[in-house]
Amino acid sequence: MTWFLFCYWYEPDAPHDPVGLVRIWRLADTLAKVGDRVTVFPPRYRSALIQRACAVVPIHLIHLPLVRPLSYALLSFMRGLMRALVTRPDIVYYRWMDSPHALILAKLFRVPCVCEVNGEPVPQWPGNQRKFVRGFKHLLAQLALKRCDRVVVLTEGLRALLQERYGVPLERIVVLPSGTDVQRFAARDAVACRLELGLVPNCPYVGFVGSFYRYQGLACLLDAMIFVKRVYPAAELLFVGDGEATEELKQQAKGMGLDGSIMWVGRVPYWEVPTWIGAMSVCVAPFRGDRGETSPVKLFDYLACHRPVVASAIPSVVSTFTSDSGVQLVQPDDPSPLADAILALLNDPGLCAVLGRQGRQFVETRFSWTAIVEQLRQWVGQDLGVIRHAHSRVL
Repeated sequence: MTWFLFCYWYEPDAPHDPVGLVRIWRLADTLAKVGDRVTVFPPRYRSALIQRACAVVPIHLIHLPLVRPLSYALLSFMRGLMRALVTRPDIVYYRWMDSPHALILAKLFRVPCVCEVNGEPVPQWPGNQRKFVRGFKHLLAQLALKRCDRVVVLTEGLRALLQERYGVPLERIVVLPSGTDVQRFAARDAVACRLELGLVPNCPYVGFVGSFYRYQGLACLLDAMIFVKRVYPAAELLFVGDGEATEELKQQAKGMGLDGSIMWVGRVPYWEVPTWIGAMSVCVAPFRGDRGETSPVKLFDYLACHRPVVASAIPSVVSTFTSDSGVQLVQPDDPSPLADAILALLNDPGLCAVLGRQGRQFVETRFSWTAIVEQLRQWVGQDLGVIRHAHSRVL
């Protein structure tokens, strides 16, 4: 099959290498590895310049407010149109954005269009946007999503939300969760990882990897570390990533006297992430209770590395991770049970080993990218009638 993948993502604090496109890159590379022809049209960030198994057409952006997404929409549509005149796609797949240009391209060439929705299309966070802007985006999402041939969502909660809020028929929505690269993310010796990274070999590290958005619940994690340090003084925090909440988190940590117990690693190249996870004794995902629907990608990576995980019991996490998945669930927004769960693991290496093995088996069986891509290809080939291994056609 021949795929065109469109994806726009912008993080104000990391305009040169946003992490929001990781899922698209994994999807594209895995599709290419199984023999499909894949062309990705991403913004021209650093991740778009890496040599990959798929074809990449980087789109230059005009880095000005409002103009930035418009420049992506216009330029990626033109580049996609020119490429489709030479090699027609069998399917157009796009990550939801506030532009229907990928859908328009698919309709123009009469090929199926699939939209992937990773979270609420128009988030309801307080103060996020003016009312009329949010209303316009809601209308745009409703019109576009109802006209796509299928919509891929990451959780059952998102499936229900799209039906209730945007009127998308349930039979056109397919749940396809995130996953992990089980070859790249694998078990590694913790001491060896720490030595490689210049960390203290025998120090127990509690770690988080991801973008520092407020919904990640890292303020609650800092509160929990006060309790942890009282019982387990040797414990240290590893914060791998960066984001909008970094400075306020640093100020909070300073006010709590945790400065000397936290290593602020910053953003690291994707290929280094497994080593940082490998250095951790316990991995955490303390999502806030108002996080909304999400597919917790970081949890799959943690588990693939044989690490025990403590995560907030928000709906999308509870619906994904079973009792034998290696994840310990705790009430969100409460530092006390979070601290108790972390301490229970730090004090019981045997339990950590058991949970690590369970987590690895869990993701290998259900959430490897190879398994997820095979589900997608079967669904596209059968449900949408796309011919497998279709030859490129010149118009």
